[in-house]
Order: sequence, then structure tokens, then C-alpha cells
Amino acid sequence: MESNARGFNLFIKRVLIGMLMGAGMIIPGFSGGVIAVIFGLYEQIIAVINHPFCDVRNSVSLALPLVAGAGVSVLALSKVLNWLLERYPLLVIYLFIGLIVGSLPSLVKVATKQGTAPRYYLALIIGLLVMLIPGFFEQRVPGIFASEPIGLGAQLFSGFLLALGTVVPGVSSSFLLMIAGTYMPLMDALANLRIAELLPVGCSALISAVIIAWIIGYLLREYYSWTYYGLLGVVIGSIIMVFPGLPQTLMEGFLGAVLLIIGAITTWILSQRKV
Repeated sequence: MESNARGFNLFIKRVLIGMLMGAGMIIPGFSGGVIAVIFGLYEQIIAVINHPFCDVRNSVSLALPLVAGAGVSVLALSKVLNWLLERYPLLVIYLFIGLIVGSLPSLVKVATKQGTAPRYYLALIIGLLVMLIPGFFEQRVPGIFASEPIGLGAQLFSGFLLALGTVVPGVSSSFLLMIAGTYMPLMDALANLRIAELLPVGCSALISAVIIAWIIGYLLREYYSWTYYGLLGVVIGSIIMVFPGLPQTLMEGFLGAVLLIIGAITTWILSQRKV
């Protein structure tokens, strides 16, 4: 009985983590990969993607609740997020920034697990530039928030970006999709469940995730510290890039600060509960 209770609690925890990872797929500046890292599941997920049939029972027990939670989150948040971003963009993004900031202590702990040699800071700088340089051109890309339907090529490329932002910690899928100009069309298709438009994106994302996971698995085996320092730089860069500016009113500033603190504390508390 006690064993069953522990198994059920573990399942529910992983469903909740899956929901957070799903939120990371569609919330600008938020990363599903970061959620996996701070809960200590990232390397397990990479191992399952790379070798799904080595331990089928373990693969299913890990993947099923995460996928279920992510699916529920994506479907539930697609409409809500559009509504919130339309009416309270600054406050919502302050909450998102808080969620990212709260993950930094855990990311630093993981990155420094095998040492803190000065040479690793080069990887951190490279990761930071990887995020900042494309962001510099964001405002110069025409139609970045375009809402018209996209073609098959753009759908396949969007699937790759979705996988990249999901598998690689710190890289925001939605941020990459915004740069590509496909974020709003995909959000609209998702909110209205237009399966024909979403299917090519999903297939591309699945294939891309397997390839990217293999690459990440190799990097973690051979260049652990370099890889995590680089990812830490990416996370810090994402915070800089999504910063929406200072509040315009005292009340907005107060609410923004409260939401930022709530987001940071929430992620920090959750990150202490490894599963």
C-alpha cells in the first residue's frame, strides 16, 4: 500500500512537472528544458530519448506523466496566455522573468558540479551571445508577430525550433518562434485546434528532438561543464531579452515586483524537490 502511494505521488509530481514543461513551450522566455534541469530529470529524459527501449518500464513511467502534463498545459494555456498577454503584457512577463530567475541557483549548482575552472566562463559568454545576438535583430525582422497562416516549410522549421527550445535548457521555444515570425500563427492554430496545421509541426519537432537529444547527450558525456556553463549563459541572456522595460505607474510597478518575487520563490521552492 505504501509503495503504491509513493508511486502515485511520483506520478502526480511528474504530471505537474510536465505541465510546467508544457508552459515552457509556449511562454516567451520560459524553457521546458530548464524545468527538467532544476527538477533533476533532464539527463534522464535525454537518456530515454536516446535509448527508449533499454528499460521500457522506466521509459514509460518517466515519459507518460510528463507528456500528459505537457499536453494539458499547452492546450489550457494557449487561449489563456493570448488573453493575458493582450491585456497585461508587462505583468505577465515580469512573472515569467521571476520563474527564470528562481531557476538560476539550481542551474549554477548543476553547472559547477564538476568544477569552476575559469576557462568554462568562455562557454558562459558564448551562451550569452547566442541569446543576445539574435535578440538584437528581433526588432529588425519584419512581421515578427505576423498572424497570417504559414506554409509547410515554415511549419517544419517551427517544429525544429520547438524541439530546440524544449530539449536545450534555457532556450525559449516561443522566443525562437517569435524571431521566425511563426509564434502567433501557431498559437492561433493551437487555440483553435487546427490539426492539419499542427501535425507537420509536431512531426518535425519529434524527429528534431531525437537528433538534438543525441547531440546533447554526447556533449554532456564528453564536455559536461562546458555544456552546462553555455546553457547557463543562454538562460541569463533570455532574462535580458524578455525584459519588457520599467513599469509606467506605481501600481504596475508594485504588482510587477510582487509577481516577479512570487515567480522566483515558486521556481526556487519547486527546484528543491527533485523527483
